[in-house]
Amino acid sequence: MTETWLGFTNRDKIILRELSANSRVSLTHLSKTVGCSVATANKLLNRLVDRLDIRFTLEMELDKLGLEERHMIYVKFGRKPNEAFLIKLFKDDQFAHDVYITKGDFGLLIFAAADTPRNYIRWETDLAVNLSDYLPELRPSEFIFDLLGYMPLNSSFVNYIKEGIKIDRKDRLILQMLNENSRLSYRALSKELGIGEDTVRYRVFRLMRKGVIRRFTVAVQNADGVVGTYFVRYSFDKQTVSRIFPEQRMHSMGEDEALPLINRTPMVALLSGSYRFFGMSFGKTRNESLSAGIKWHLNLLKNNRPHEAHAIIVKPIKGLMPLRSLDAKRYYRLIWT
Repeated sequence: MTETWLGFTNRDKIILRELSANSRVSLTHLSKTVGCSVATANKLLNRLVDRLDIRFTLEMELDKLGLEERHMIYVKFGRKPNEAFLIKLFKDDQFAHDVYITKGDFGLLIFAAADTPRNYIRWETDLAVNLSDYLPELRPSEFIFDLLGYMPLNSSFVNYIKEGIKIDRKDRLILQMLNENSRLSYRALSKELGIGEDTVRYRVFRLMRKGVIRRFTVAVQNADGVVGTYFVRYSFDKQTVSRIFPEQRMHSMGEDEALPLINRTPMVALLSGSYRFFGMSFGKTRNESLSAGIKWHLNLLKNNRPHEAHAIIVKPIKGLMPLRSLDAKRYYRLIWT
């Protein structure tokens, strides 16, 4: 087998692409797609899970859950806090879904989601107070999911589904269980919920038809390679929407064989507020990761007086990192077509 990137093979790439599109895909389907026996497909899958620390999870439509407040926040410290303090601070935080220690222009990256503006503001204020000994500068910006955006959620989201959303207690439990392990069988879900398998299957399909579940997918806690994260702020002109946004979208959807396992920009999103754009990219080195998205983006925006802040993810201390290895043109709902 030909190795393609950091010891991964073309078979690994195919399996990861299938899991990104549908993490519930069967071993039989994987074996046919890869062209090997079921036993070999299972072996390849388990090796990928161990190496990348893959977690099987959901991609959900947060608007349909009533989680209206979504923000990416970078925190720059005057004094560096120790890791143990940060782990303790965010351990039981229900609104901070993904928290990463970073190295670069900022020291912490947070994805937060809340049900109401008031609850989000209270959370952000408490965060600033709790970090005050370390002289923090917080730069929050609203996260808009319409441009290939996705961040994993911790299971506390079920506590903040709005009352007007027609999702009952059993549906919430199904979402919570599949969010923690999207490969759970209908039999396992049925046993846990105390209802029949056919009823569970109907409820899952109904959540998919409603658009609450966008995709069964995968995320990771460890990525082989450097994960660069960046924010870009720029001024608008009349050409921004007509030229820059569509071109950025096409760049993000492109298949780059220099990194055949993981897309160079596996997750990109529009922002509002302090910064206008956020992205994450995987590379073999810091320089490759930065050039994959940041340098390209700055060159695209050069007439819009861009300003960027970037850092490398050192360690996720809570939550997961989004992983994208799929055909975005096929699987994503696109805008500015």
